[in-house]
Amino acid sequence: MFIRNLANLITGSRIAATIALIFLEVLSKPFMYVHIWCGLSDVLDGFVARTTKTVSTFGSKLDSASDLLFYSVMMLKIWPYLKRYLPDYVWILIYLVVGYRALLYLFVGIRKKVFISGHSYLNKATGFLMFFLPFMVKNANLVAYSLFILLVAYVSSVNETIYVLKKKVEK
Repeated sequence: MFIRNLANLITGSRIAATIALIFLEVLSKPFMYVHIWCGLSDVLDGFVARTTKTVSTFGSKLDSASDLLFYSVMMLKIWPYLKRYLPDYVWILIYLVVGYRALLYLFVGIRKKVFISGHSYLNKATGFLMFFLPFMVKNANLVAYSLFILLVAYVSSVNETIYVLKKKVEK
């Protein structure tokens, strides 16, 4: 029973850790340690699910919801720091990519009556790059790094559009 739920327990720990991030001082050591656990657990839950052959639709949806929560909290916490260091044109690009992704999820939710998110390599690459954003906040290459993330996120979003339009949805 424990092994069957291990991947979902790891995902659940990421949800709890993400909530803890809300109460920690941004970029402090405790914040960064919890942030690192969130990243490791995101990799670990999928690995455990595949290794133990306990991959499930519920686990996939829980992972997607956990990712959405994590990135939402991270952006809310990191946003004020990024506001200081990123030029306006980068913000316009951020709003375009986030808006595109939000409209895609809304469209899928209305049309397919279910929340789905592709676990493509491009989505994983975007998540991987986003994970390192807090480490880059005060780095001289923040703008270039942010533009690279946006490029990968945009390509990922287009790929996601193709994915959700072609996918048969399991309810």
